[in-house]
Amino acid sequence: MRQLTFLRVIGSGAFGTVYLAELVGARGFRRSVAVKVLLAGSEEQEMFLSRVRDEARLLGLLHDEHILRVLELVRIGERDGVVMEYVEGVDLSALIAAGDRPPARALAELGAAIAGALHAAHTAKHPSSGEPLNVVHRDVKPANVMLSHRGSVKLLDFGIAQARFAARESRTGQFVLGTLNYMAPEYIITGEVSPAADVYGLALTLWEAAVGEVFGQPKLKQESHARRVEERLLRLASTHAELTPILRPMLSWDPQGRPSANEVERQLVGAADRFAGTGVRSWAAAHVPPALQQVRTSARDAAGLAGQTITIADESPDSVIAPALQVAEAPTPTPTPTLMPAATRTAAPAPAPAAKTPAAPPPEEHTLFNVERPAFLNDPPRPSPTPAPARPPRPAARKPAATSALMVVAQGLLAGAFVGLALVAAIGVYLLFNRGGP
Repeated sequence: MRQLTFLRVIGSGAFGTVYLAELVGARGFRRSVAVKVLLAGSEEQEMFLSRVRDEARLLGLLHDEHILRVLELVRIGERDGVVMEYVEGVDLSALIAAGDRPPARALAELGAAIAGALHAAHTAKHPSSGEPLNVVHRDVKPANVMLSHRGSVKLLDFGIAQARFAARESRTGQFVLGTLNYMAPEYIITGEVSPAADVYGLALTLWEAAVGEVFGQPKLKQESHARRVEERLLRLASTHAELTPILRPMLSWDPQGRPSANEVERQLVGAADRFAGTGVRSWAAAHVPPALQQVRTSARDAAGLAGQTITIADESPDSVIAPALQVAEAPTPTPTPTLMPAATRTAAPAPAPAAKTPAAPPPEEHTLFNVERPAFLNDPPRPSPTPAPARPPRPAARKPAATSALMVVAQGLLAGAFVGLALVAAIGVYLLFNRGGP
């Protein structure tokens, strides 16, 4: 049996709390770990838990120094928990919110680390079968990039990643998952996702870190998209102009025109070697500790486990997080999103028998796993108005009998008058021509 001692809260969200804990194993082996404890009572809990378990299994297959390692899944009383490696750091979004802007060299080094992690995920193969896992993160953004005070960079949150492996529980093909401000246009338009979408999200992350603002919701017309990209890149001119030629193709409208994550890593490493100034390690040492203190102050102990020690079953991590050895069949391609209104998520109108409307996604909140659905993808087609029933033709109105008789008499008198006038005229003509006589 092993023991977990929960030392303090290091993060919290709507679905759970993250603790710094000490794991004590056999023969007194000790190590510091982060434990994500999931809260009960949410309507979306089962969907969320299945994604947590999938993330654990998936990260058990991905091995890269810049991807946060998941060690195992555990039961903590009546709750589920995920034991992860502990990194003393904060996510990049907290640093941006604090007004900290990495200089060009530090940002290039940070971006190269993320690109390398994405390349490792995109090209990962099953350790037993050698089959490609086809992993796409789908939610690359500052909140999913952790930076330690020593400059170590980690990519977090593969909970909504698309991948192929037999032990996968959740099926995300019916949803457009991710965070709207970091979605590639083609993902919203077609519902299809590829490694190019992760490259796009990385470009937005680097731009936001340099400027301190969110790039903005994606434009769904090519001309508008291209115009915005050029406007946004101009804002790098004063501080990070050297990164502009690298970011421009990463923001291409056409996913086929974007470089691979491996190529992005190569370009950013080369740029960092050319840039002068502060590197990521020196910059993190100065900026991460204050942000880390702020995060600790604001986190709350929703599960009430801080200071407690619990015993967990002595299971082998491999038996908990290792997926089945065979690779699963490729998932069904993601269909084009069906419009469904945000206002009717809990009481959506019944669809027609032939149409399939996707189930409502989890709440839109930046928590342990951010799963947002664009509001404009949630507006349903307006129901066509019900045609008014056709009115039966009105029967022809019958004329009263008395009115008909009067009309007949009038017509007869009129005809008689004409005949009488004609007769009088004839007699007058006869008398006129025969007045004199012989």
